[in-house]
Amino acid sequence: MFKRAVLFVVVLFAAGLLPALLSTAAIASSEPNQLGLFYDAAGTVDQVSIGANTMQVLYLVLLNPVNDDYQGGTRDVGYVGGFECGLVPPTGDLVLGVDFPAVAVNVGSTSNLIVGYGAAVPVGSGRAATLASVRVLSYGNNRDGYRLALASPPSLAGSLAYVDAEEPGANLVAMMPVSGAFDRAVFAFGDWKLREQAPWGEIKILFR
Repeated sequence: MFKRAVLFVVVLFAAGLLPALLSTAAIASSEPNQLGLFYDAAGTVDQVSIGANTMQVLYLVLLNPVNDDYQGGTRDVGYVGGFECGLVPPTGDLVLGVDFPAVAVNVGSTSNLIVGYGAAVPVGSGRAATLASVRVLSYGNNRDGYRLALASPPSLAGSLAYVDAEEPGANLVAMMPVSGAFDRAVFAFGDWKLREQAPWGEIKILFR
């Protein structure tokens, strides 16, 4: 119960208060409640080639937020009141800082984000909400890429979470990495065709 209440308490407290793109194949997920890191705030570019030892800005974007436990049904979420997730950069890269689209309180760290907004962040017409911008120092192109992880402690066991700001009751909604798994990168510097590799790997398993 304590863990589940952490993010809700943070939200209440907060309320007081380019290199050439080589791949634009990423498409906003049709699956609900997907979180990813992208090179654009619209959540469409999940890989780009860069030079070595450069500072870059990535965007943490929530795609297609849906409250799937709203009065026994579902409802599209229009405003986000906070979120939590972990960031795992590849070896050699450093997270320099994280900025938010509204006044916010982060009781975690730059790699363990437990964030409440002072004013709810709207979901755009494309059903995407930019939750944060992440400043990184990158060693260069790296196939390992950036992964998402559970916050510590997680409010929802086994899931990332965000706050449906329009729901006054049990307003935590589970979300998952857009890559489909915590051990699979959501973004990479380089031209690795991340979105194509994931389904092909799943297909190959069927023939083993």
